[in-house]
Amino acid sequence: MSLLKKVQSYVQQYAEIIANILTCDVEIVDDNLLRVAGTGIYVEKINEKCEGSVYPNVFISQKSHIITNPKENKLCFDCNIRNICNEELEVSAPIFYKNKVIGVIGLICFTKESKEKILKNINTYLKFTEQISDFISSKVFEIEERAKNREEISIFSSIINFFNKGVLILDKDTNIILANDFAEEQLGIIHKKGVGYPKINLIEKKELLSGDKLFLVEVNKDILKLIGNYQHLFGDSKYEYSILIFEKKITKISKIDKEIYRIDKKIGMDDFIGDNQKIKNIKNIINKVAKTNSTILITGETGTGKELVARLIHSLSNRENYPFISINCGAIPENLLESELFGYVKGAFSGANQDGKIGKFELANKGTIFLDEITEMPFNLQVKLLRVLQEREIEKIGSNKIIKLDIRVIAASNGDLLKLVEEKKFRKDLYYRLNVINIELPSLKERKNDIPILLKHFYSIYCKKFKTNIPKVPKEIERNFIEYNWPGNVRELENIVEFIFNMKEEDGSIGQITIEKIKEKLKIDKNKNLFKDITTLEEMERKLIEFNLKKYGKIKRKY
Repeated sequence: MSLLKKVQSYVQQYAEIIANILTCDVEIVDDNLLRVAGTGIYVEKINEKCEGSVYPNVFISQKSHIITNPKENKLCFDCNIRNICNEELEVSAPIFYKNKVIGVIGLICFTKESKEKILKNINTYLKFTEQISDFISSKVFEIEERAKNREEISIFSSIINFFNKGVLILDKDTNIILANDFAEEQLGIIHKKGVGYPKINLIEKKELLSGDKLFLVEVNKDILKLIGNYQHLFGDSKYEYSILIFEKKITKISKIDKEIYRIDKKIGMDDFIGDNQKIKNIKNIINKVAKTNSTILITGETGTGKELVARLIHSLSNRENYPFISINCGAIPENLLESELFGYVKGAFSGANQDGKIGKFELANKGTIFLDEITEMPFNLQVKLLRVLQEREIEKIGSNKIIKLDIRVIAASNGDLLKLVEEKKFRKDLYYRLNVINIELPSLKERKNDIPILLKHFYSIYCKKFKTNIPKVPKEIERNFIEYNWPGNVRELENIVEFIFNMKEEDGSIGQITIEKIKEKLKIDKNKNLFKDITTLEEMERKLIEFNLKKYGKIKRKY
Protein backbone atom coordinates (compact mmCIF):
# COMPACT_ATOMS: atom_id res chain seq x y z
CA MET A 1 0.00 0.00 0.00
CA SER A 2 1.34 3.44 -0.94
CA LEU A 3 1.90 6.09 1.72
CA LEU A 4 -0.88 8.30 0.34
CA LYS A 5 -3.34 5.39 0.39
CA LYS A 6 -2.67 5.08 4.14
CA VAL A 7 -3.95 8.64 4.64
CA GLN A 8 -6.51 8.60 1.82
CA SER A 9 -9.36 10.11 3.84
CA TYR A 10 -7.17 13.08 4.83
CA VAL A 11 -5.93 13.52 1.23
CA GLN A 12 -9.53 13.67 -0.01
CA GLN A 13 -10.32 16.41 2.52
CA TYR A 14 -7.36 18.46 1.27
CA ALA A 15 -8.46 17.96 -2.35
CA GLU A 16 -11.90 19.34 -1.52
CA ILE A 17 -10.37 22.32 0.29
CA ILE A 18 -8.28 23.22 -2.79
CA ALA A 19 -11.26 22.79 -5.13
CA ASN A 20 -13.51 25.02 -3.01
CA ILE A 21 -10.94 27.81 -2.80
CA LEU A 22 -9.63 27.74 -6.41
CA THR A 23 -12.93 26.70 -8.12
CA CYS A 24 -11.29 24.06 -10.28
CA ASP A 25 -11.19 20.28 -10.37
CA VAL A 26 -8.52 18.55 -8.31
CA GLU A 27 -6.97 15.10 -8.42
CA ILE A 28 -4.19 13.65 -6.26
CA VAL A 29 -2.22 10.59 -7.39
CA ASP A 30 0.28 8.39 -5.54
CA ASP A 31 3.64 7.03 -6.77
CA ASN A 32 1.81 4.24 -8.62
CA LEU A 33 -0.17 6.91 -10.53
CA LEU A 34 -3.25 5.67 -8.73
CA ARG A 35 -5.82 8.40 -8.10
CA VAL A 36 -6.30 8.50 -4.28
CA ALA A 37 -8.48 11.65 -4.19
CA GLY A 38 -10.53 13.72 -6.60
CA THR A 39 -13.25 16.34 -7.02
CA GLY A 40 -15.65 17.18 -9.84
CA ILE A 41 -15.36 14.70 -12.71
CA TYR A 42 -12.64 12.81 -10.85
CA VAL A 43 -14.77 11.76 -7.86
CA GLU A 44 -16.02 8.63 -9.63
CA LYS A 45 -12.50 7.82 -10.84
CA ILE A 46 -10.89 7.58 -7.37
CA ASN A 47 -8.76 4.41 -7.01
CA GLU A 48 -8.36 4.21 -10.82
CA LYS A 49 -5.08 4.47 -12.74
CA CYS A 50 -4.40 8.01 -13.95
CA GLU A 51 -3.79 8.57 -17.70
CA GLY A 52 -1.47 11.24 -19.09
CA SER A 53 2.22 12.00 -19.33
CA VAL A 54 2.63 15.13 -17.16
CA TYR A 55 2.53 13.51 -13.69
CA PRO A 56 5.31 10.96 -14.46
CA ASN A 57 7.51 13.92 -15.40
CA VAL A 58 6.78 15.57 -12.03
CA PHE A 59 8.10 12.44 -10.27
CA ILE A 60 11.28 12.61 -12.37
CA SER A 61 11.90 16.37 -12.23
CA GLN A 62 10.58 16.82 -8.65
CA LYS A 63 9.24 20.22 -9.72
CA SER A 64 5.86 21.86 -10.16
CA HIS A 65 4.54 22.23 -13.73
CA ILE A 66 2.15 24.76 -15.22
CA ILE A 67 0.64 23.64 -18.55
CA THR A 68 -1.17 26.62 -20.09
CA ASN A 69 -1.60 24.99 -23.53
CA PRO A 70 -2.57 21.34 -23.08
CA LYS A 71 -2.14 19.20 -26.24
CA GLU A 72 0.43 21.71 -27.56
CA ASN A 73 2.93 21.46 -24.66
CA LYS A 74 5.82 19.12 -25.36
CA LEU A 75 5.04 17.19 -22.14
CA CYS A 76 1.71 16.26 -23.72
CA PHE A 77 3.11 14.85 -26.97
CA ASP A 78 3.42 11.31 -25.59
CA CYS A 79 0.00 11.38 -23.86
CA ASN A 80 -2.25 8.57 -25.11
CA ILE A 81 -5.41 10.68 -24.55
CA ARG A 82 -4.05 13.85 -26.19
CA ASN A 83 -6.57 13.80 -29.04
CA ILE A 84 -9.60 13.77 -26.75
CA CYS A 85 -8.20 16.08 -24.03
CA ASN A 86 -10.44 19.08 -23.28
CA GLU A 87 -8.34 20.68 -20.54
CA GLU A 88 -7.63 24.43 -20.65
CA LEU A 89 -5.03 24.52 -17.84
CA GLU A 90 -3.17 22.01 -15.72
CA VAL A 91 -1.06 22.84 -12.66
CA SER A 92 0.75 20.00 -10.91
CA ALA A 93 2.75 20.10 -7.66
CA PRO A 94 4.82 17.28 -6.12
CA ILE A 95 4.20 15.87 -2.63
CA PHE A 96 7.48 15.17 -0.82
CA TYR A 97 8.22 12.78 2.02
CA LYS A 98 11.81 12.36 3.23
CA ASN A 99 13.19 14.04 0.06
CA LYS A 100 11.24 11.69 -2.21
CA VAL A 101 8.17 12.48 -4.35
CA ILE A 102 5.34 10.24 -3.14
CA GLY A 103 2.50 11.86 -5.08
CA VAL A 104 1.25 14.73 -7.22
CA ILE A 105 -1.52 17.29 -6.74
CA GLY A 106 -3.17 18.23 -10.04
CA LEU A 107 -5.32 21.34 -10.61
CA ILE A 108 -7.32 21.15 -13.87
CA CYS A 109 -9.43 23.86 -15.50
CA PHE A 110 -11.93 22.98 -18.23
CA THR A 111 -13.14 26.55 -18.99
CA LYS A 112 -11.37 29.67 -20.17
CA GLU A 113 -12.91 31.66 -17.27
CA SER A 114 -11.45 29.43 -14.54
CA LYS A 115 -8.15 29.32 -16.46
CA GLU A 116 -7.90 33.13 -16.54
CA LYS A 117 -8.80 33.36 -12.85
CA ILE A 118 -5.98 31.00 -11.83
CA LEU A 119 -3.42 32.48 -14.23
CA LYS A 120 -4.17 35.93 -12.86
CA ASN A 121 -2.89 34.80 -9.42
CA ILE A 122 -0.83 31.81 -10.48
CA ASN A 123 2.07 32.37 -8.08
CA THR A 124 -0.25 32.69 -5.08
CA TYR A 125 -2.29 29.62 -6.08
CA LEU A 126 0.81 27.56 -6.76
CA LYS A 127 2.26 28.49 -3.39
CA PHE A 128 -1.05 27.57 -1.75
CA THR A 129 -1.04 24.18 -3.52
CA GLU A 130 2.54 23.50 -2.44
CA GLN A 131 1.56 24.39 1.13
CA ILE A 132 -1.25 21.80 0.98
CA SER A 133 1.37 19.37 -0.30
CA ASP A 134 3.38 20.03 2.87
CA PHE A 135 0.29 19.41 5.02
CA ILE A 136 -0.24 16.04 3.34
CA SER A 137 3.44 15.21 3.92
CA SER A 138 3.06 16.06 7.60
CA LYS A 139 0.05 13.79 7.92
CA VAL A 140 1.97 10.95 6.25
CA PHE A 141 4.85 11.55 8.66
CA GLU A 142 2.45 11.52 11.63
CA ILE A 143 0.81 8.25 10.55
CA GLU A 144 4.15 6.63 9.81
CA GLU A 145 5.62 7.71 13.15
CA ARG A 146 2.54 6.45 14.96
CA ALA A 147 2.84 3.10 13.22
CA LYS A 148 6.56 3.04 13.96
CA ASN A 149 5.90 3.83 17.65
CA ARG A 150 3.30 1.07 17.84
CA GLU A 151 5.75 -1.34 16.31
CA GLU A 152 8.54 -0.26 18.66
CA ILE A 153 6.23 -0.53 21.68
CA SER A 154 5.16 -3.99 20.52
CA ILE A 155 8.80 -5.05 20.22
CA PHE A 156 9.63 -3.44 23.59
CA SER A 157 6.65 -5.20 25.19
CA SER A 158 7.86 -8.53 23.85
CA ILE A 159 11.33 -7.87 25.26
CA ILE A 160 10.23 -6.83 28.75
CA ASN A 161 7.91 -9.85 28.97
CA PHE A 162 11.04 -12.02 29.08
CA PHE A 163 11.95 -10.35 32.41
CA ASN A 164 11.29 -12.28 35.61
CA LYS A 165 10.72 -8.89 37.26
CA GLY A 166 7.88 -6.41 37.10
CA VAL A 167 8.36 -3.51 34.69
CA LEU A 168 6.16 -0.38 34.66
CA ILE A 169 6.53 2.63 32.37
CA LEU A 170 4.91 5.65 34.04
CA ASP A 171 4.16 9.21 33.01
CA LYS A 172 4.83 12.24 35.22
CA ASP A 173 1.49 11.71 37.03
CA THR A 174 2.33 8.01 37.69
CA ASN A 175 -0.25 6.80 35.18
CA ILE A 176 0.81 3.42 33.80
CA ILE A 177 1.72 3.70 30.10
CA LEU A 178 3.05 0.16 29.73
CA ALA A 179 3.35 -2.89 31.98
CA ASN A 180 4.78 -6.32 31.32
CA ASP A 181 2.82 -9.51 32.04
CA PHE A 182 4.74 -10.09 35.27
CA ALA A 183 3.78 -6.64 36.64
CA GLU A 184 0.14 -7.08 35.62
CA GLU A 185 -0.03 -10.39 37.47
CA GLN A 186 1.75 -9.17 40.61
CA LEU A 187 -0.20 -5.92 40.94
CA GLY A 188 -3.50 -7.40 39.81
CA ILE A 189 -3.96 -4.86 37.04
CA ILE A 190 -5.63 -5.29 33.65
CA HIS A 191 -5.33 -3.07 30.59
CA LYS A 192 -8.81 -2.10 29.36
CA LYS A 193 -9.22 -0.93 25.77
CA GLY A 194 -10.03 2.76 25.62
CA VAL A 195 -9.41 3.14 29.37
CA GLY A 196 -5.88 1.88 29.94
CA TYR A 197 -4.55 0.72 33.28
CA PRO A 198 -6.01 1.70 36.67
CA LYS A 199 -4.45 4.75 38.35
CA ILE A 200 -1.70 3.99 40.86
CA ASN A 201 -0.21 6.12 43.61
CA LEU A 202 3.52 5.51 44.05
CA ILE A 203 5.51 6.61 47.09
CA GLU A 204 9.24 6.05 47.52
CA LYS A 205 9.82 5.30 51.21
CA LYS A 206 13.50 4.63 51.79
CA GLU A 207 16.76 3.34 50.31
CA LEU A 208 17.90 -0.13 51.38
CA LEU A 209 21.46 -1.27 52.02
CA SER A 210 21.29 -3.39 48.84
CA GLY A 211 20.90 -0.22 46.77
CA ASP A 212 17.27 -1.04 45.99
CA LYS A 213 14.42 1.06 47.33
CA LEU A 214 11.25 0.33 49.26
CA PHE A 215 8.09 1.60 47.57
CA LEU A 216 4.45 1.79 48.51
CA VAL A 217 1.96 1.35 45.70
CA GLU A 218 -1.72 2.09 46.12
CA VAL A 219 -3.66 0.21 43.45
CA ASN A 220 -7.23 -1.14 43.37
CA LYS A 221 -7.76 0.10 46.98
CA ASP A 222 -4.85 -2.04 48.24
CA ILE A 223 -1.55 -0.66 49.51
CA LEU A 224 1.39 -2.86 48.53
CA LYS A 225 5.02 -2.85 49.63
CA LEU A 226 7.54 -3.69 46.93
CA ILE A 227 11.29 -3.50 46.45
CA GLY A 228 12.84 -2.25 43.25
CA ASN A 229 14.41 0.62 41.34
CA TYR A 230 12.92 3.75 39.87
CA GLN A 231 14.55 5.68 37.05
CA HIS A 232 13.54 8.80 35.12
CA LEU A 233 13.68 8.43 31.33
CA PHE A 234 15.06 11.45 29.52
CA GLY A 235 14.46 12.05 25.82
CA ASP A 236 13.99 14.77 23.24
CA SER A 237 10.22 15.00 23.66
CA LYS A 238 8.44 17.35 26.05
CA TYR A 239 6.88 14.39 27.87
CA GLU A 240 8.33 12.98 31.10
CA TYR A 241 8.44 9.25 31.73
CA SER A 242 9.96 6.93 34.29
CA ILE A 243 10.50 3.20 34.66
CA LEU A 244 9.95 1.10 37.79
CA ILE A 245 11.50 -2.38 37.94
CA PHE A 246 10.54 -4.42 40.99
CA GLU A 247 11.10 -7.86 42.45
CA LYS A 248 8.51 -10.58 42.80
CA LYS A 249 8.25 -10.16 46.57
CA ILE A 250 5.15 -8.02 47.13
CA THR A 251 3.21 -7.81 50.36
CA LYS A 252 0.06 -6.04 51.42
CA ILE A 253 0.85 -3.80 54.35
CA SER A 254 -0.54 -4.61 57.80
CA LYS A 255 -3.13 -2.59 59.68
CA ILE A 256 -0.37 -1.12 61.87
CA ASP A 257 1.69 -0.19 58.82
CA LYS A 258 -1.34 1.40 57.20
CA GLU A 259 -1.44 3.96 60.00
CA ILE A 260 2.18 4.86 59.27
CA TYR A 261 2.17 4.45 55.50
CA ARG A 262 -1.38 5.51 54.75
CA ILE A 263 -1.88 7.36 51.51
CA ASP A 264 -4.34 10.08 52.36
CA LYS A 265 -7.11 11.31 50.12
CA LYS A 266 -6.08 14.62 48.64
CA ILE A 267 -8.11 17.59 49.74
CA GLY A 268 -8.80 20.90 48.03
CA MET A 269 -9.67 24.45 48.98
CA ASP A 270 -13.38 23.50 48.98
CA ASP A 271 -12.69 21.31 52.03
CA PHE A 272 -11.72 24.40 54.03
CA ILE A 273 -15.23 25.63 54.79
CA GLY A 274 -15.96 29.29 55.46
CA ASP A 275 -16.83 32.65 53.92
CA ASN A 276 -15.68 34.76 56.85
CA GLN A 277 -13.17 37.43 55.79
CA LYS A 278 -10.49 35.99 58.09
CA ILE A 279 -10.92 32.57 56.46
CA LYS A 280 -10.73 34.16 53.00
CA ASN A 281 -7.46 35.86 53.99
CA ILE A 282 -6.05 32.54 55.21
CA LYS A 283 -7.05 30.82 51.94
CA ASN A 284 -5.19 33.53 50.07
CA ILE A 285 -2.06 32.92 52.18
CA ILE A 286 -2.32 29.15 51.63
CA ASN A 287 -2.46 29.62 47.85
CA LYS A 288 0.68 31.77 48.01
CA VAL A 289 2.80 29.52 50.24
CA ALA A 290 1.70 26.02 49.19
CA LYS A 291 4.21 25.71 46.34
CA THR A 292 7.16 26.92 48.43
CA ASN A 293 9.25 24.86 50.87
CA SER A 294 9.25 27.38 53.72
CA THR A 295 8.47 26.22 57.26
CA ILE A 296 5.01 27.17 58.49
CA LEU A 297 3.66 27.72 62.01
CA ILE A 298 -0.11 27.36 62.40
CA THR A 299 -1.57 28.82 65.59
CA GLY A 300 -5.08 28.79 66.98
CA GLU A 301 -7.30 27.34 69.66
CA THR A 302 -7.98 23.61 69.92
CA GLY A 303 -10.47 22.48 67.30
CA THR A 304 -9.98 25.33 64.83
CA GLY A 305 -8.68 23.04 62.06
CA LYS A 306 -4.89 23.31 62.24
CA GLU A 307 -4.27 19.82 60.82
CA LEU A 308 -6.82 20.41 58.06
CA VAL A 309 -4.88 23.51 56.98
CA ALA A 310 -1.60 21.57 57.11
CA ARG A 311 -3.06 18.79 54.93
CA LEU A 312 -4.47 21.37 52.53
CA ILE A 313 -1.05 23.01 52.13
CA HIS A 314 0.46 19.58 51.45
CA SER A 315 -2.24 18.68 48.89
CA LEU A 316 -1.70 21.94 47.00
CA SER A 317 2.09 21.62 47.05
CA ASN A 318 4.54 19.92 44.70
CA ARG A 319 4.88 17.23 47.39
CA GLU A 320 1.25 16.09 47.04
CA ASN A 321 2.20 12.60 45.79
CA TYR A 322 4.54 12.00 48.72
CA PRO A 323 3.77 11.26 52.40
CA PHE A 324 2.02 13.55 54.83
CA ILE A 325 3.13 12.38 58.28
CA SER A 326 1.32 13.80 61.31
CA ILE A 327 2.59 13.47 64.88
CA ASN A 328 1.12 14.92 68.07
CA CYS A 329 4.05 15.89 70.26
CA GLY A 330 1.82 15.99 73.33
CA ALA A 331 0.34 12.50 72.84
CA ILE A 332 3.63 10.57 73.04
CA PRO A 333 5.56 10.07 76.30
CA GLU A 334 8.66 12.21 76.52
CA ASN A 335 11.00 9.21 76.73
CA LEU A 336 9.57 7.76 73.47
CA LEU A 337 9.22 10.94 71.43
CA GLU A 338 12.84 11.05 70.26
CA SER A 339 12.74 7.52 68.85
CA GLU A 340 9.36 8.23 67.23
CA LEU A 341 10.72 11.32 65.51
CA PHE A 342 14.23 10.20 64.57
CA GLY A 343 14.17 6.39 64.75
CA TYR A 344 16.92 4.15 66.02
CA VAL A 345 19.31 1.45 64.80
CA LYS A 346 19.54 -2.19 65.90
CA GLY A 347 20.80 -2.48 69.47
CA ALA A 348 20.49 1.25 70.18
CA PHE A 349 19.12 0.58 73.67
CA SER A 350 17.68 -2.28 75.71
CA GLY A 351 14.16 -3.19 74.67
CA ALA A 352 14.60 -1.73 71.20
CA ASN A 353 13.21 -3.55 68.18
CA GLN A 354 15.89 -5.89 66.85
CA ASP A 355 15.42 -4.54 63.33
CA GLY A 356 15.66 -0.91 64.41
CA LYS A 357 12.98 1.69 63.66
CA ILE A 358 12.27 4.27 60.97
CA GLY A 359 11.48 7.66 62.49
CA LYS A 360 8.66 9.92 61.38
CA PHE A 361 11.06 12.40 59.79
CA GLU A 362 12.54 9.69 57.56
CA LEU A 363 9.07 8.40 56.68
CA ALA A 364 8.11 11.91 55.60
CA ASN A 365 11.07 12.24 53.22
CA LYS A 366 10.08 14.14 50.03
CA GLY A 367 6.76 14.93 51.69
CA THR A 368 5.50 16.95 54.64
CA ILE A 369 5.76 16.35 58.40
CA PHE A 370 3.18 18.00 60.65
CA LEU A 371 4.25 18.56 64.26
CA ASP A 372 1.10 19.26 66.26
CA GLU A 373 1.26 20.70 69.79
CA ILE A 374 4.88 21.74 69.23
CA THR A 375 4.89 23.45 72.64
CA GLU A 376 4.89 19.99 74.24
CA MET A 377 8.25 19.08 72.69
CA PRO A 378 10.89 18.58 75.42
CA PHE A 379 13.61 21.24 75.58
CA ASN A 380 16.41 18.76 74.75
CA LEU A 381 14.62 17.62 71.55
CA GLN A 382 14.13 21.19 70.43
CA VAL A 383 17.86 21.35 69.67
CA LYS A 384 17.55 18.31 67.37
CA LEU A 385 14.54 19.81 65.64
CA LEU A 386 16.46 23.04 65.09
CA ARG A 387 19.17 21.05 63.30
CA VAL A 388 16.57 19.40 61.05
CA LEU A 389 15.21 22.81 60.10
CA GLN A 390 18.67 24.25 59.48
CA GLU A 391 20.46 21.33 57.83
CA ARG A 392 17.61 19.08 56.64
CA GLU A 393 19.36 16.03 58.09
CA ILE A 394 18.95 13.63 61.02
CA GLU A 395 20.85 10.95 62.89
CA LYS A 396 19.05 7.91 64.29
CA ILE A 397 19.52 7.04 67.95
CA GLY A 398 22.61 4.84 68.25
CA SER A 399 23.99 5.85 64.84
CA ASN A 400 26.46 8.45 63.63
CA LYS A 401 25.32 8.15 60.02
CA ILE A 402 23.76 11.34 58.67
CA ILE A 403 20.53 10.91 56.72
CA LYS A 404 19.77 13.75 54.33
CA LEU A 405 16.11 14.78 54.08
CA ASP A 406 13.96 16.63 51.60
CA ILE A 407 10.94 17.57 53.70
CA ARG A 408 8.67 20.44 54.53
CA VAL A 409 7.97 21.08 58.21
CA ILE A 410 4.63 22.46 59.37
CA ALA A 411 4.20 22.98 63.11
CA ALA A 412 1.10 23.88 65.11
CA SER A 413 0.44 25.30 68.54
CA ASN A 414 -2.62 26.21 70.58
CA GLY A 415 -0.47 27.90 73.21
CA ASP A 416 1.33 31.21 73.42
CA LEU A 417 4.76 30.39 72.04
CA LEU A 418 6.20 33.84 72.67
CA LYS A 419 5.19 33.61 76.32
CA LEU A 420 6.93 30.22 76.56
CA VAL A 421 10.02 31.76 74.97
CA GLU A 422 10.00 34.50 77.61
CA GLU A 423 9.62 31.85 80.32
CA LYS A 424 12.59 29.99 78.75
CA LYS A 425 10.43 26.91 78.19
CA PHE A 426 10.80 27.12 74.43
CA ARG A 427 13.96 27.96 72.50
CA LYS A 428 13.94 31.43 70.95
CA ASP A 429 16.03 30.32 67.93
CA LEU A 430 13.63 27.44 67.26
CA TYR A 431 10.64 29.76 67.52
CA TYR A 432 12.06 32.02 64.81
CA ARG A 433 12.95 29.02 62.63
CA LEU A 434 9.38 27.74 62.89
CA ASN A 435 7.70 31.10 62.52
CA VAL A 436 8.83 31.82 58.96
CA ILE A 437 5.21 31.93 57.84
CA ASN A 438 2.51 32.22 60.50
CA ILE A 439 -1.09 31.25 59.84
CA GLU A 440 -3.35 32.21 62.75
CA LEU A 441 -6.72 30.47 62.70
CA PRO A 442 -9.67 32.35 64.19
CA SER A 443 -11.88 30.74 66.83
CA LEU A 444 -15.43 29.82 65.85
CA LYS A 445 -16.84 32.64 68.01
CA GLU A 446 -14.90 35.05 65.77
CA ARG A 447 -16.56 33.67 62.65
CA LYS A 448 -20.12 32.91 63.72
CA ASN A 449 -21.42 33.82 60.27
CA ASP A 450 -19.76 30.57 59.10
CA ILE A 451 -21.82 28.39 61.48
CA PRO A 452 -24.74 27.85 59.03
CA ILE A 453 -22.27 26.89 56.27
CA LEU A 454 -20.40 24.51 58.58
CA LEU A 455 -23.66 22.94 59.77
CA LYS A 456 -24.71 22.31 56.16
CA HIS A 457 -21.30 20.75 55.49
CA PHE A 458 -21.43 18.43 58.52
CA TYR A 459 -25.06 17.52 57.82
CA SER A 460 -23.97 16.39 54.36
CA ILE A 461 -21.08 14.31 55.77
CA TYR A 462 -23.18 12.54 58.39
CA CYS A 463 -26.08 11.96 55.99
CA LYS A 464 -23.66 9.83 53.95
CA LYS A 465 -22.14 8.15 57.03
CA PHE A 466 -25.53 7.30 58.56
CA LYS A 467 -27.24 6.80 55.17
CA THR A 468 -30.14 8.99 56.25
CA ASN A 469 -31.75 12.37 55.64
CA ILE A 470 -30.96 15.66 57.37
CA PRO A 471 -32.57 15.74 60.85
CA LYS A 472 -35.31 18.28 61.61
CA VAL A 473 -33.43 20.56 63.98
CA PRO A 474 -35.70 23.07 65.80
CA LYS A 475 -34.97 26.73 65.03
CA GLU A 476 -34.52 27.31 68.76
CA ILE A 477 -31.51 24.98 68.71
CA GLU A 478 -30.09 26.66 65.62
CA ARG A 479 -30.36 30.00 67.44
CA ASN A 480 -28.48 28.42 70.34
CA PHE A 481 -25.74 27.43 67.90
CA ILE A 482 -25.23 31.10 67.03
CA GLU A 483 -25.37 32.32 70.65
CA TYR A 484 -22.98 29.70 72.01
CA ASN A 485 -19.26 30.62 72.29
CA TRP A 486 -17.88 27.22 71.15
CA PRO A 487 -14.80 26.72 73.35
CA GLY A 488 -14.11 23.53 71.38
CA ASN A 489 -14.51 25.41 68.09
CA VAL A 490 -15.27 23.56 64.81
CA ARG A 491 -14.47 20.17 66.33
CA GLU A 492 -17.07 20.74 69.05
CA LEU A 493 -19.64 21.81 66.44
CA GLU A 494 -19.04 18.60 64.48
CA ASN A 495 -19.39 16.51 67.65
CA ILE A 496 -22.78 18.13 68.36
CA VAL A 497 -23.92 17.33 64.79
CA GLU A 498 -22.83 13.70 65.19
CA PHE A 499 -24.73 13.55 68.50
CA ILE A 500 -27.87 14.86 66.77
CA PHE A 501 -27.63 12.19 64.05
CA ASN A 502 -27.25 9.47 66.65
CA MET A 503 -30.22 10.64 68.72
CA LYS A 504 -32.75 11.66 66.04
CA GLU A 505 -36.05 9.78 65.74
CA GLU A 506 -37.01 7.55 62.80
CA ASP A 507 -39.08 10.33 61.24
CA GLY A 508 -36.05 12.65 61.39
CA SER A 509 -37.35 14.75 64.27
CA ILE A 510 -35.43 15.63 67.44
CA GLY A 511 -37.10 14.44 70.65
CA GLN A 512 -37.58 16.70 73.67
CA ILE A 513 -35.06 14.74 75.74
CA THR A 514 -32.48 15.18 72.99
CA ILE A 515 -33.28 18.89 72.79
CA GLU A 516 -32.65 19.24 76.53
CA LYS A 517 -29.40 17.30 76.17
CA ILE A 518 -28.29 19.61 73.37
CA LYS A 519 -29.20 22.65 75.46
CA GLU A 520 -27.18 21.18 78.30
CA LYS A 521 -24.22 20.75 75.96
CA LEU A 522 -24.71 24.31 74.74
CA LYS A 523 -24.94 26.00 78.12
CA ILE A 524 -25.14 29.64 77.14
CA ASP A 525 -23.93 31.93 79.90
CA LYS A 526 -25.89 35.02 78.92
CA ASN A 527 -24.57 36.88 81.99
CA LYS A 528 -21.23 37.21 80.15
CA ASN A 529 -22.75 39.65 77.72
CA LEU A 530 -25.41 40.98 80.08
CA PHE A 531 -23.50 44.06 81.23
CA LYS A 532 -21.83 44.80 77.90
CA ASP A 533 -21.84 48.55 77.05
CA ILE A 534 -23.42 49.45 80.47
CA THR A 535 -22.17 52.72 81.95
CA THR A 536 -24.59 53.45 84.86
CA LEU A 537 -25.93 51.60 87.90
CA GLU A 538 -29.47 52.29 86.73
CA GLU A 539 -28.86 50.51 83.39
CA MET A 540 -27.34 47.53 85.21
CA GLU A 541 -30.41 47.25 87.47
CA ARG A 542 -32.77 47.38 84.47
CA LYS A 543 -30.78 44.67 82.62
CA LEU A 544 -30.89 42.37 85.65
CA ILE A 545 -34.67 42.80 86.03
CA GLU A 546 -35.23 42.07 82.30
CA PHE A 547 -33.04 38.98 82.46
CA ASN A 548 -34.80 37.55 85.52
CA LEU A 549 -38.27 38.26 84.14
CA LYS A 550 -37.38 36.35 80.94
CA LYS A 551 -35.94 33.49 82.96
CA TYR A 552 -38.51 33.14 85.80
CA GLY A 553 -41.57 35.02 84.57
CA LYS A 554 -43.60 37.56 86.59
CA ILE A 555 -43.21 37.47 90.39
CA LYS A 556 -46.25 38.06 92.59
CA ARG A 557 -45.57 39.90 95.83
CA LYS A 558 -47.69 40.11 98.99
CA TYR A 559 -47.73 43.40 100.93
